[in-house]
Formats: sequence, C-alpha cells, structure tokens
Amino acid sequence: MGNIVTQYLYFYSSTAGYFTALIQCLGGCFCSERYKPDVTLRTILRWHTHTHTHTASPRVCIRVSVRSQRLDELTLLRFRRFLNGSVQTGSLAVVASGGVLSWCCGVVVLTLERDRTSGPTPDQWTLSGSTLTSVSSSISPPSSSSSSSVFPAANPRSSSPAAMAGGRAAVGLWVVLLLVQRCGAFNLDVDSPSVYSGPQGSYFGFSVDFFKPSDVLIGAPRANSSSSGGGVVERGAVYSCPWRSSSSCQQLQFDSSGAQMEFKSKQWFGASVRSDGEHILACAPLYQWSTFGVSEREPVGTCFLKKGGTVVEYSPCRSSQYPTSRQLLHDILQLFHEKNNRVVVGGPGSFYWQGQLISDDVSEIFTRVDQGFITPYANTQATKSASAQYDDSYLGEHTRTHARTHMAAYFGHSVAASDVNNDGVVDLLVGAPLFMDRGSDGKLKEVGQVSVHLGRGGFSFHPAQVLTGSEKYARYGSAIAALGDLDRDGFNDVAISAPYGGPDHHGLVYIHNGRPQGPDPSPSQVLQGKWASSYMPASFGYSMTGNTDIDQNGYPDLIVGVFGADKAVLYRARPVVSVNATLDITPQIINPEEKACTVPGTSTMVSCFKVKYCLKASGPGAPQTLSFRVDLMLDRLKQKEATKRVLFLHGRTFQYSKNMMSGGKEGETDCRRNKITPISVVMEYSLDYKLAADRTGLQPIVDMSAPSNVTKQAHILLDCGDDNICKPDLRLSVKSNHQQIYIGDDNALTLEISAENQGEGAYETELHVYPPQQADFTGVGAVHSQTLNRLSCFYKKENQTKVVVCDLGNPMKGGTKVVAELRFSVHQLSEEDTSVKFDLQIVSSNQFNNTSPRVSSVTKLAVLATVSIRGTSSPSQVLLPIANWKPKEPPVVGDDIGPQIVHVYELLNNGPSTFSKASLEVEWPYQFKNGSLLYITSYETEGPINCTTDMEINPLNVSVSRTHTHTPAHLQGRNRNHVRKRDLESRDAQSDLHTLDCSTAECLRLRCQVGRLERRKNAILFIYSRLAVNNFLRTENQNRSYAVRSTASFTVIEMPYKNLEPELPSNSTTVSVSVVWVAEPVVPIPGWVVALAVLAGLLLLALLIFIMYKLGFFKRVRPPQEDCTEKEQLQPEENGNADA
Repeated sequence: MGNIVTQYLYFYSSTAGYFTALIQCLGGCFCSERYKPDVTLRTILRWHTHTHTHTASPRVCIRVSVRSQRLDELTLLRFRRFLNGSVQTGSLAVVASGGVLSWCCGVVVLTLERDRTSGPTPDQWTLSGSTLTSVSSSISPPSSSSSSSVFPAANPRSSSPAAMAGGRAAVGLWVVLLLVQRCGAFNLDVDSPSVYSGPQGSYFGFSVDFFKPSDVLIGAPRANSSSSGGGVVERGAVYSCPWRSSSSCQQLQFDSSGAQMEFKSKQWFGASVRSDGEHILACAPLYQWSTFGVSEREPVGTCFLKKGGTVVEYSPCRSSQYPTSRQLLHDILQLFHEKNNRVVVGGPGSFYWQGQLISDDVSEIFTRVDQGFITPYANTQATKSASAQYDDSYLGEHTRTHARTHMAAYFGHSVAASDVNNDGVVDLLVGAPLFMDRGSDGKLKEVGQVSVHLGRGGFSFHPAQVLTGSEKYARYGSAIAALGDLDRDGFNDVAISAPYGGPDHHGLVYIHNGRPQGPDPSPSQVLQGKWASSYMPASFGYSMTGNTDIDQNGYPDLIVGVFGADKAVLYRARPVVSVNATLDITPQIINPEEKACTVPGTSTMVSCFKVKYCLKASGPGAPQTLSFRVDLMLDRLKQKEATKRVLFLHGRTFQYSKNMMSGGKEGETDCRRNKITPISVVMEYSLDYKLAADRTGLQPIVDMSAPSNVTKQAHILLDCGDDNICKPDLRLSVKSNHQQIYIGDDNALTLEISAENQGEGAYETELHVYPPQQADFTGVGAVHSQTLNRLSCFYKKENQTKVVVCDLGNPMKGGTKVVAELRFSVHQLSEEDTSVKFDLQIVSSNQFNNTSPRVSSVTKLAVLATVSIRGTSSPSQVLLPIANWKPKEPPVVGDDIGPQIVHVYELLNNGPSTFSKASLEVEWPYQFKNGSLLYITSYETEGPINCTTDMEINPLNVSVSRTHTHTPAHLQGRNRNHVRKRDLESRDAQSDLHTLDCSTAECLRLRCQVGRLERRKNAILFIYSRLAVNNFLRTENQNRSYAVRSTASFTVIEMPYKNLEPELPSNSTTVSVSVVWVAEPVVPIPGWVVALAVLAGLLLLALLIFIMYKLGFFKRVRPPQEDCTEKEQLQPEENGNADA
C-alpha cells in the first residue's frame, strides 16, 4: 500500500457534523446562529431529512449569506440534484431573491497514510487533494502493487466535501494528473491564442486537460451526447480538439447505453477529465443508481476509462446492497499516477461524509470489468464506518493542518503543489476566493487570497506568505494551476484565476513568477477574458491546466476554460530570448590635456574616447539568428533642446543606429568631447519580432528581466594634483531625530547626514544607506550644500539587500560638504526587536581611498500601550414612580422587575504597541437593604474577552430580550410625557442624590480576561440588568433620589515583547444611573366629567333663555301709530296745490 497524503476541507457548525456535510452539496458549509456575517442579502434554507441508522435528524434551519446581485444557476442546480438524490423529503425556501451562496469556514488538513510494512522515509510523501494538485519529481511514488487501496478521511466528525461550489468541485468531481510541475510566466501568447467553442449552454470548458501529443480535452457536462439513447438528456460529453484547428472538435464516445437501473440525464458527465497521454478518465458526479427493490436514487457517481477504442466503466461505489450500508460517492477525486499506472478515486461523501480514497490498477480495471451493472474488483479494499469516538488515528495519521482564522473565506477551495522556489522541496498553495480584506476606507471588501506554504522538507512548512487580490468580488484564488518553467529561468511559476475579475467581469488569470523567496507578489502577466455570455458569467479561468508542451517548442503551455461562454482558450508559451548587451568606454576617465584624435577633414585635435558595444542573444526554441536594431545615443542626460556636448567622430552626430544579427561582430566607434563631463552613452536595442516568428506564426519574446538599454559614463579628470591620481578623503557622520521609537507606531524617522570630502576630487560619489527591513525610504528633506541644490536618491539591490543610493556629485570636489535629511518610515517591528540600525557609507569610483568609514545610527525601541476604559449607561436616568406599573411575584419577564438598565464598558488600546493579556473587573451593586437593586439578566462581550462571575446570573430565570437597550416604551411612557413639566423638579432632586455603590450596597464581581489587543482594537462588555422598582417603592426609600454606580477597573498583565521591559498600564472608571423620585402630578380631569359639565351648562343656558322669553324680555316697545296716519292724509293735498 503506497504513501498517499490527502487533504480535506473541514467545516464547522453548531449542528450535527453530517448535516453540515449534506448542506455542502449546495455550495459551502453554513454557519450557526453565533456566526453573523456582514452581508447584503440572506437566504434561509429549511428541509427535513430522514432518520439514518445511527443519528436522528431533526428539522434544521440554517442561514446562508448572499453577496452577489444574481443567483448562481450552477449552485441552484447542484442543490436540486442533491435533494432529488439523497433526501427523502425536502423543501427549499429562498427568502431573499438572488445571490451566489458564499461559504462559511474551512481548514485544509493534510493527512498521511504511512506504509506500516515497508517503512518509508520522511521524504516519501505524495500530495493530492480535492482541488487541482500536483507534486514535484522529488517525491517518491508508492510501491507498485496490483491491489486496490482505500484510505479514510482523517477526522470523520468534521470532514465534508472538499470543494463543491465556485470551483470544479461544484459538480462533485475533480481529476488530478500527478506530473512534474514547473512554472514560468510573462511569455504566454495573448495576441493569437487558439479558441475552441462548444454548443451553447453545454458548459463547454468546465474542465480542460491536454491529451498528448497534439490534442486538448474539454468537458461539457450539460451537452447532449451524439450517442444519447433511452431518453437520456444532457448526458454530458468530452471533446477532443486538435490544438492547431479550433473548429475541428469531436465528441469522444464513452457510453451510448440508455437508462435502465441508472439515471443518466443531467449526470454532468465530463464535469472533470484528466489524461496521462495514453488513457482518458472522465466522470459523471451526478450519476444516480437504483438498486433492486428500492425506489430511492443513490447519487454514487461513475467514471469511464478510455484507451484507444476501448472504454470501460469504473464505478467502485455502485452496489446492489441496501443503501444504508452503501458508500455514497457524492464527490469524486481522480488521479493518474504515471509510474505505477494507477487510478485513485476519492469519495468525501462516503460513510456520512467521513470520506475515503479508492485506488485501483488501470490494467485491472480493463481486465476485470464486468459488463453488468455491478463491477467487482477482487483486490479492492473498502473502509468501514469509523468508531463512535471519531479519533483521528483511524487508519490515517494526522500530520499537518493548514488553517486560517478568517471566517467565510472558503480557505481550501483550490490547492496546488509545486516547487516554486527551486529548493527541491514541494511547496503548497491554498486558495481562499472569498477572503475579505479592509480597504483604504476601512471597510471589508471581498478580494480573495492565496496562501503560499513553502516546504521545509520532512512534510513541514514555513509560515505562510499571502497573495491578495485587488478587485472586489473577482474571486481571486478560485483556481490555481502549476504551469511549468515557461521562461526557462529555473523556477516554477503558478497561474491564479479570478473568474469574475476585469473591467467587464469576464475573468482574469494572473501569472506569478517563482522566486527564491516564493512566488513574486506582482504578476508578470495578466490574461484577460474577452468572451461574454448572455445567460451567466463567462467565468474565464474557472478551470485551468498547464505544464504541457503541446506545440513541442520546449515551453509548457496553458489551457483556460470559459464554461460560461462555452469556450476554452489555449495560450502557447513564446520562446524567451535572453539578451546580453555590453557597452564599454575606453578610457572611462578622460584627461582633457590629452588630445589623441583628429576631426575628419580638419587638422583640429580633440580629446576622445572609444565606445565598444556587443549584443549576444540566445534562447531555447528561438531561431539561431535574430535581428536587432541598436541605437547609440550620446549625452542622454542633457535635455533635448540643449546643445550636445559629445559627437561621434565620423558622423558628427550624437546618435548612431545599426541593424545587427545576433552572433555578429562587435561594433566600435570613436567619440570626441567638447565640454566637461559627465558624458553618458546609452545603448538601446529591440528585436525584430516578425522576422523571428516560427512556421506557426509564434513569435519569441525578449526576457523581461533583462534591461532594454545599457548606460555608461565617461568622466573628465579634474582636481587630481600633480600626479594625476585623485585621492579623496571621504568623511561621514549621521544623527537621528529620535532617541527611541515605539513598536506598533507609524514612526517617521529622520537621519541628518553630513558628507564631506577633505581630499582630492571623488568621482561617481554616492551615499549608500543600508536600512533595516522594517524601514522604508520616504524622501529627502532639507539639503545644505554649496554644490548641490537637491539630493537625488533611489532604491537599488545589492545581494538581495535593498540600498538607498544618493548622488553626492560627480565629481565631489575637495572641500565639498553636503548636509541633508533622509526620511524613513519604520513599521512592522517584530516582538523580538530591540532596536533598528541604519548603516551608511560614501562610495566613489576612484582607485584609491574610494570609500568612507562605515557609520551606523541605532535607534532604540520602546513599548507604549495607552489603554483607556470608558463606560456609559442606557438610560442615564429613571424617574419614579412609574405610572401603571405594579410588581409581579414571581417575575416572569424582565418588565415585571422594572425598566432595563444597560451598562457598557469599552477597553480601548490606543497604542501604539500591543498588549497580549489584561484583566478587567466590574463591581456591580445588586442588593440594597435586603432587596434587589440592579438585577443582572445577562451579559455579552465583543472582541477577545471572556468573563465569569462569582454569583449566579439571573437566578429567577426571567426571560431575556435584547431587542432594545433602553427602557421599554410602556414603562417609560409616563416619564416621557412629564419630563418637561418636571425639569426643574428633577434638577433640584438630582442635587441631593444618595450614592449606591459597593460602599453602601452589596456587590457581585464580574471578572474578565482580555486577550491580545493591537493598536486601535477594543474589547466591549455589555451588562444587561433590571432596576428593582419594588425596592424603591418601600416607604423608607420613597421621595429620595439615588445614583446607582458600577465600577470597572483593568490592569494590563502581559505584553508580547520578550526583550523589552514595558510599563503595564491600569485604570478604572464608574458608570451611574440616576433614580429620581418626583412628586405625583395633578390628576387630570376625566373626559366624561368635562363633557357632562359642558352639557349641563348648555341646558342651563337654554332654561334661562326660555324664562326670559316668557317674561317678554325679547318683545320690543313700539311708538303710537296715529300721528303717522294723519301725516299721510295731509301730504297729497299739499302736493296737489303745488301742481296747480
């Protein structure tokens, strides 16, 4: 039995372990009530599961966070498939519409199965996994054997399928080919890739692989097979495409039978496919099987192994036994082992998600295949269910766990193994595509992350390095592929995909170069998806396979799946041309008195120097002869408009161009000087790519690590005395503006340097500053010098050490003194550091006395943690008595005791340093005059804080409700209505408050242990209590006002700095709530009394009016009518006489 190391993704939940595993088929583990992720939508899933033989299955309600704007079709499809295949009764309710289901938590566990008979050495490990994984050639293979081997999961209690959604494990199937993986980057041909297309909606490109010598394999799990029979729809298919012709893809025939006892419709055949060059292994993870006499469908999954025209089915978990004793193979992991010609199939769903691995010899699969539905193998071993103790030592031996504390990152979604630093030891890369990081605005953003675990040997790893994505919701780290040595630099490189990245969210693939320190954090090349889909994301980079040289040009190529657009893209690696360009100037220091050249056509003698240039180019797979254009430019440092100080002697120009063939003769030309130095000569070169293309049109590319130009300088000999030999006397001093700096602070440190030359002229004089790793150069401050207006400084590397180089003048004449300020930012100080040291030295190109003595500036480190504690009470005042409140014995709810009082204490580390442990103690007045005072119902914490108490909390067991943190409305309503009327009364009452604290009342103590708090981090304690109103209604306590106070004190116990003596801070604070007794307000007149009074008044008014009417009060006294009649009779006569 060989040595196989398996890794699983462990999920944790407050529910039963196998419930978590069942839910994983939907696309991730789902956290319990205690985990409340910050999400925009929320989906609730509910279903009933039938009772298994060993565990009762109650109803489960689980929350799932949703982060996207639309619902992933693939995720819902997997869930429907799973319900139909493994649960008897079930229902799905989506409360919030839309969204890709995100994941909760994960731990990658590497488990070793050791050969107990042969006793392998510690370096005989083989890495595999439920995501794309590879191993180095330094790994020893298992011993050859024709027997099958089965290995269980390391931890049956908590294991679940390794990677089900958001990656290829979304359909439950992963195929891994164990090959030597070496990687490179930057030279993939993006101008003319080969693009293969499949039927629309078939998910063509869901899985990809190479099929030597000249084909690529592409899986389309939703395609309708050309040989579908028996009413099978969406059987799935695998296509073989010649790499030279993207339009000649053909379906490979694996299975043409219909469905009898099988259920092959929508089985996702081709969801993963792998080949070792001779065999093709393709699987259908959603294939279902029904045994005789049982109506249930069992999603056991199946595979087909093809060699030439021979195809056999391989389904080790299919059985005629009763389902409860079956091996459920919901997720499949396939591997070819090249040397031993074996297939390894993993079933994380076996034995209620305890999982197993099954290994069979390829030849045995072909020779012992049964044409019936049951395929037995004589030497196949099957693991049984683990014991009830769930110990980790069941067959496997737990050797290494890679865990991340970040929740919901889906750590372990993708895994790859490759020797990226070329030290002969396999390194491990683990993806967490849902990792969230804080941006510049302090808000969490989902960017994705890849952890790099560099191997030490003996199956141990260095602390993880991280590569973090930069684009929100791009799912950086969804897939990781080992590529091979693309640029032939001796280091393996990797491709990391972000399927939803890019300006149009079509997807990105980042190429990271291998380096001695691990993968380069900056990608050397970014492949961008250019293919869109109308019905789902294109998902460029969802699947990737590399490390195969399909065009036989000596460089491995990369194929990328774009299943959302039903495409796959082949990127061929371009041959890398290494260029060695040299430029020499003779002499480098020119004596202006020596004039050895004559200007052609004249008799003028000038001082001159020779320029010799040479260009050599070569590269594996590149043409023997390469054409370059070489440009030489003089006095490049001068501005374009300025007069050039140097000319080529024959052409009398400052620029010279020539076409050269690699391998040709060296060039040589003369230049003449007409003014003082420095004189710069720049050589630039460029490759003629069209002339260098091969017969397929693939063009080589110049190594990006080689500079595209070479610069040399010639100098005038000055100030060197009678012997023409310059001997400078360089002196340097340095002073820091801080005697000490604090660990954890963003320390701005300024070094004041004084550089002086007290001898003869110094040429190419530079100040070299060697800062510590924790310091970054930020700029130059004030400069005081008679010869320099500004100081030019830049970074460069010397033997992998960063150096700040500042130009002090060329030449730096004797008597010159330069005083300048160099600014640095010191950060990321470790807990073991005691000081930071800067080394400085002046360096020149003179033959004698060319350096100054090295000086150092040492700044001590100090520790300072400014810790504050503050508290508040909600509410801060309670007014008694409370209207319509009556005590209830015994109390049932908190309102029966009195209004809720919440005291909140916050312990804040203002930094700059970190403390690792502190104690917090709260003294709480809970009893006064044999009666309850502040009755604690519960307490909560936020941050790294744990609390205990010396007394029982909530002994009356009243119901607790934290939906509000203030007094309930029905208890404080009367107070609200009358506060303004009694403002003056309350103010007078508060001036005579009686203090109730631990000196006047009985107190309980709440003791808390506070863990590590970094700068600007806090720990918060919430204490929920009820004010015992009944105690204040006693006669002796009435008409008195009180201030009820709790006290919190803290002491920092420990700081994580072993080599420093920190000062441990402590402090305390109090929080009080005022209980104010006020006079009873005037009882308001009832409404019915007012209404009756108004009615009575109206009746009385009516009675008075009636009496006055009867008495004639309203009758008017009129004058006599006789006089008026007489006047009317006389008037006509008067008028008649007038008319006459």
